[in-house]
Amino acid sequence: MNNLLLFIIIQVSALLGSYFYFRHKYILLIQSVCNTLDNIISGQNNINDMYLETLSSKTSAKLNTIIKMTNMSREQAVMQKEEIQQIISDISHQLKTPVSNILMYSSTLQEDGLSGQERHQFFQILQEQTQKLEFLVQSLIKMSRLESHILIMKREMSHLFPVISKAVSSILPSADKKKLEIEVRCPQELSIFFDPKWTEEAIFNVLDNAVKYTPANGRIVLNVEVLQFYTRIKISDTGIGIHPEHQCDVFKRFYRESKVHKNPGTGTGLYITREILERQDGYITVNSAPDKGSTFSIFLPNKNIK
Repeated sequence: MNNLLLFIIIQVSALLGSYFYFRHKYILLIQSVCNTLDNIISGQNNINDMYLETLSSKTSAKLNTIIKMTNMSREQAVMQKEEIQQIISDISHQLKTPVSNILMYSSTLQEDGLSGQERHQFFQILQEQTQKLEFLVQSLIKMSRLESHILIMKREMSHLFPVISKAVSSILPSADKKKLEIEVRCPQELSIFFDPKWTEEAIFNVLDNAVKYTPANGRIVLNVEVLQFYTRIKISDTGIGIHPEHQCDVFKRFYRESKVHKNPGTGTGLYITREILERQDGYITVNSAPDKGSTFSIFLPNKNIK
């Protein structure tokens, strides 16, 4: 009987000892977690024992990781908000001029006393501004479709020469007005892996810029070179060139150098070209110098690299 009582007392003492031991450990863990949270809230993320092999240190490390992820998500949300605000600002700026001109000339045409020649002149200006507005809206739609990934590239093994021919044909009228010499070198049987429709758009945008910024009697050369993994479409001109510090900026949305503000354009062509190429596992580079022309190189994969 005494032995049984002694055994019960020992078991109860052991249970009580275990209870108080684990209760103490639990309190220490809670205190450690609270201290970690206090440190993180106050901006002190340098937890000294974070990498020790203890339960409290592991818990602290996990909490710190969660806080970092939360902060990163918050920073990304702020950046996205700022980017959206910038896009809206850019679009408003781009739309402001043609809309204002359309309203002004429409109002002028309603006035009495205008001669037939003046009315004809104002109608021409109104038509030009309407075309500019339509072009800008179409560019914004393309940008939106590309950025939102609504647009799906339909890539296939296809001949490159017909695509280049269509792009060149589109810029010939404006090139002829400036008496520009256009030279094209492309193997007619060359086939690569790309989206013909959108690649034509990308090539046209580069050619269109070459025509805009090349003085009269200049020269534009399009040369196709097959490399090991990519095909390079090199478009060189004898135009005004780009300053080295702005050569990365020309691929940004709505960017235009101050010296070309008088030329027609919206600053979306090269941005759209870059987006089109990146969605085909391709890319674009530029080599240029002021008053020495520019060379844009479009790289498209020879085969499906995925």
